[in-house]
Amino acid sequence: MPKKETTETTEEDNSDDDRSRKDIALAVRIFNIGFEMVLPAIIGVGLDYLFGTVVLFVILGAILGAVLGFWQLIRIASKTD
Repeated sequence: MPKKETTETTEEDNSDDDRSRKDIALAVRIFNIGFEMVLPAIIGVGLDYLFGTVVLFVILGAILGAVLGFWQLIRIASKTD
């Protein structure tokens, strides 16, 4: 009869998994912040084209994106250990 393989996990393996998950979650949050900073400016380009303005909505979108992005960064920085 073949032997059954046992899967034993140690606390070290679990802590590595937790650390990896936290790192991935942080990377996704940072990516989302970057996307959140750029998206309003891209929408501003479309609105400028739609309304025939030169760069009004791009500037407003860039300001809005910067404010939202920094706000999210401050929230993340205040939650870290």
